[in-house]
Amino acid sequence: MSSILFMSVIVPLCILLPLLIGLIKYNKLSVTGKIVFWYLVVAAIINTAATITARVFHTNNLPLSHLLTVIEMSVIAWLYTQLIFFEKYKTKLLTFIFLFSSLCILNAIFFQSIFTFSSYTRSIESIICLFLALNYYAKLAAEGSPPLKLANFYFNTGIFLYFSGALMLFIFSNFSITQLSNSDHLTIWVIHAVLLLLQYLLFTYGLILCKK
Repeated sequence: MSSILFMSVIVPLCILLPLLIGLIKYNKLSVTGKIVFWYLVVAAIINTAATITARVFHTNNLPLSHLLTVIEMSVIAWLYTQLIFFEKYKTKLLTFIFLFSSLCILNAIFFQSIFTFSSYTRSIESIICLFLALNYYAKLAAEGSPPLKLANFYFNTGIFLYFSGALMLFIFSNFSITQLSNSDHLTIWVIHAVLLLLQYLLFTYGLILCKK
């Protein structure tokens, strides 16, 4: 199997697995399960649009990556209001989403054009997600809950593994484009695809376990 086939076909298609499980079980999903399902729907739509933009229209699709960062962080923040902070933090959640969105806009205007990879905001997003994921693990430890039986544990672990592994890739992404050979650069994004695949598999198992 070629690296290109793995990254551009196999891994993107694997998102259909958790989407199918989520669709079949939608009425039985918990609030967090439904948030994860819609997170996957948005990711699938934007990634499909990015693929069509690049392959069919031969146009730079990185503006869609900037858009995905904003939406992805907003949905993940919403997820963690349910996992950790609960409803009383709704106003703070909206404030956070506004501030992060503003940061992404400022980055696109003054630092990293929408036609380049948004490594700054993707790195900040990763750090925030790791902080939230670790807080959820701390909450589980304090409660003494059996984590392997909890759907939310797998949702959280999918987020933690993806963003912990991808953080360094995001930080050095633009450096790798200019300084590394094509094969080394390709290897980095194969690693990213593996992390994404693990996230999809963990989300799938979480959705299987998920119930109201």
